[in-house]
Amino acid sequence: MNITKCLLNLLLALALSSGLTATGIAQASGDGSDGEPVIPASKPGELFLASDDPMADLATGLDAARDTKRLLLVVMGANWCHDSRALAARLFEEPLSTTVNENYATLFVDVGYLNKGKDIITHLGIPVYYATPTVLIIDPASGQVINAHNRHQWANAANIDMEESLDYFQQYADTDLTGLPSVDEADTYLQELLTEIDAFEQVQAERLYQAYAIVGPMLKAYKEGDEEAFSDELWNEVRDYRYKVPVDIETLRAEAVERVAGGETDIKLDYPVYPAFPWEP
Repeated sequence: MNITKCLLNLLLALALSSGLTATGIAQASGDGSDGEPVIPASKPGELFLASDDPMADLATGLDAARDTKRLLLVVMGANWCHDSRALAARLFEEPLSTTVNENYATLFVDVGYLNKGKDIITHLGIPVYYATPTVLIIDPASGQVINAHNRHQWANAANIDMEESLDYFQQYADTDLTGLPSVDEADTYLQELLTEIDAFEQVQAERLYQAYAIVGPMLKAYKEGDEEAFSDELWNEVRDYRYKVPVDIETLRAEAVERVAGGETDIKLDYPVYPAFPWEP
């Protein structure tokens, strides 16, 4: 994430802090007569479909959001993933579907077996998708991902209830993006610290992409019936890592903001050290 986007997300996070404790353009309703997808009754939430050109889908989604003066909601997930299906299905349930229809154009992105989606996530200035699903809310006017600081919470989407889901998406829909403080007001020293944190996150992102290249084919073989190809131990190790890193990163960013605001100088952040994966030296 570049420094400007990082600072804008921090400013947005502060603005929201008092209220927040497949591919295809879709609306969370419709019978198909207007070109919108119909949700298969027997397979709710299986909306993550392979695409020949995901970047073109993203461009179309941004255009649709701009034309209708809505935010773009990008949901990156997979049909094999319980949490991805749970969130996708919930977006079509009332009362959330009304909030989503009124305020968002929605794009479902298939990440395959953790081997797709990097082009989209990189284009949006995020180092890596950390979970399935990953939820990205984009201001189409600026191209800014405005929920980058808490996008990882949807890793456990199946355990997030309707009330919390509704609150999350309504909060962003109600945010006045034009009223945020200017990024130019940010402290130069803070920018240096955030750049340092970004570099640390990029290292972790590359480790995770390497892990995806190993566990993705293993998962695919398992889903196709080869149970012996799957290692629970290895899968859980990668899963725990990808859930922990984004939390640690946002903790570091919040610490940097707080300590700079408190007048500290010569700040040395305490970066976490993660265990090596079996294939790493």
